[in-house]
Amino acid sequence: MTFRVLLASLWILTAAGAASAQTSAFPEANVLLTPGAEYSDVARVWQGIPGIERAKNGRLWVTWYSGDEGEGAMGNYALVSSSGDAGQKWTRPLVIEGPKGTKIGDPIPWLDPKGRLWVFYNQLTEKTAEHPTLRATCAIRCDDPTKATPVWSKPRVVAEDGILFGKPLVRAEGGWLAPFFLMGNLQGRPDTGTLLSTDEGASWQWHGGTSIPEKLRNFSEATLAQRQDGSLWTVIRTTQGLYESSSKDGGKTWTEAVAMPSFEGPSTRACLRKLASGAFMLVYHDAKKNENGAYPRTRLTVWLSEDEGRTWPHKLVVDERSSVSYPDAIQATDGRIYITYDHGRYNAGEKEVLVAVLREEDIRAGKWISKDAKERLLVNRAFGYGNHSDKRDEAKIAESLPPKDKLHLYLLIGQSNMAGRGVLDTEKRISRTRLLKFSPNNKWTTAVEPLHYDKTIAGAGLGMSFAREMADADKTITVGLIPCAVGGTPLERWQKGGDLYQQALERARLAMKEGTLKGILWHQGEADSGSEAKAGNYADRLAGMIADLRADLGAGEVPFVAGKLGPYLAKMSKDGKPSYWPLVNEQIASLPARVPHTAVVESEGLKHKGDQVHFDTESLREFGHRYAEAMKPLQK
Repeated sequence: MTFRVLLASLWILTAAGAASAQTSAFPEANVLLTPGAEYSDVARVWQGIPGIERAKNGRLWVTWYSGDEGEGAMGNYALVSSSGDAGQKWTRPLVIEGPKGTKIGDPIPWLDPKGRLWVFYNQLTEKTAEHPTLRATCAIRCDDPTKATPVWSKPRVVAEDGILFGKPLVRAEGGWLAPFFLMGNLQGRPDTGTLLSTDEGASWQWHGGTSIPEKLRNFSEATLAQRQDGSLWTVIRTTQGLYESSSKDGGKTWTEAVAMPSFEGPSTRACLRKLASGAFMLVYHDAKKNENGAYPRTRLTVWLSEDEGRTWPHKLVVDERSSVSYPDAIQATDGRIYITYDHGRYNAGEKEVLVAVLREEDIRAGKWISKDAKERLLVNRAFGYGNHSDKRDEAKIAESLPPKDKLHLYLLIGQSNMAGRGVLDTEKRISRTRLLKFSPNNKWTTAVEPLHYDKTIAGAGLGMSFAREMADADKTITVGLIPCAVGGTPLERWQKGGDLYQQALERARLAMKEGTLKGILWHQGEADSGSEAKAGNYADRLAGMIADLRADLGAGEVPFVAGKLGPYLAKMSKDGKPSYWPLVNEQIASLPARVPHTAVVESEGLKHKGDQVHFDTESLREFGHRYAEAMKPLQK
């Protein structure tokens, strides 16, 4: 991290509401164009709160924020990524990070009338001996967002003591108006306000706003639009759904905020936009109360109004799943509407930033009918483990673990086809009842895919369907999986003395303090198929590994099940050399004759996911069932 100080010549919003030269140094964030591994997808334990913009040449820009701790924690940072092919592929995100003791959050991108891209963000720096607690909305800007790697300005302060939560709009009478939530000492000003710039963003002034009753106030995130008669309209988040307010004097004074009919719902951000047709679009949740009487963040939906918000007769469900939230939207000059949102902000296998592409005709029809409509385009998925939700789950499970003899443990070892590279079919997620996994923190947590965290491409594997079948076979037990597989690894690293052998041994021993080891699952061999010598003595080496592992775990002749390599593997490697995977399969097939209490699972009929290396999700589910069927007789 670096620490820079903004010069006093920068202009910021003071408590009195007028622009004046900054008298105290404000710590400047650092823009990392090539961030290191500590910001990678596998390091980030949560992510969400996205925003979207589109440059004149069609390049899409998406922002969000994340970190290696939970949401709102010090050290959180913003990310910015772009796509030059309508959302199919996205650049590695740049990072906006503050100095030590700072969190960066709530980034929102905005394309101004000159085609320049602004990224506004909230910065909070903790109190130190040198300065008090500092909070401000800041911004960086690039003047040519049509490029994949544009030049970004240094960060600058926009306004202190609050957060710019939504995109600015250009008023019909001129000037840029942005929604602004005041925090801390309001000094008589309304909490849900606006900032006005009359010099193209060089300075911003407090302009006016409305208030949400304190009992309903929850960040009061607002979104702005301008009606045909020039009046302004804002839609505001509350604890009971959406409220609205209007202004007829350019945003200087606003009506009392009132509840929007038909939009009682979850406490979360909405997005209001005026479309090119003159209709208004609102993105929010069409959710019903759950058993606890609360509205969940589910069924993200877009509505259309042709009478400036009096009625909303047309709607389209964008994403019906749970844990979808925080939409931001734009309309391109060709009529396409882009909506970004997050899914499963803290959930393993999710933690996604997504984009939907649609047209006004889709909303009117209530279904996806336009030829270029796209659902759930993936911008980014995080794979890190250890956010506050993960830790709460660990603590809760630790208090309710079954007796040691009722927690049946299975060690998962091998390479990528054991770790799992299948597409995560969250709509068909396997029931997690009585299924646990040993987390990267060496704590028990709910078994959710991906089970492994070896690489960013970890996905669905055979472990979940195996565990489900074993748990269903005995309703009195809980199955605990110990995932240790690592993609692309040769057998020698799994033999005694190898790093992965030692890692698996240590994790298994820790898990066995609270459960009973009932079996070991193995799938490996692709990495040993390039050498005829290694393929030819594979069974001898594997038998030695099994003997060592059983002895070091003190597990007697614990059942060991190995799976054959995929029958679809290429006969020649990419560099033109022969692949000896059929010989490896012959060696694996000989295992039961060499080592007692072992079994081999056939891979016939299973398919790859298109890369001729990894099993697809459906095949992995079937493979898991086959492993379970092979394991059961060994336990009798």
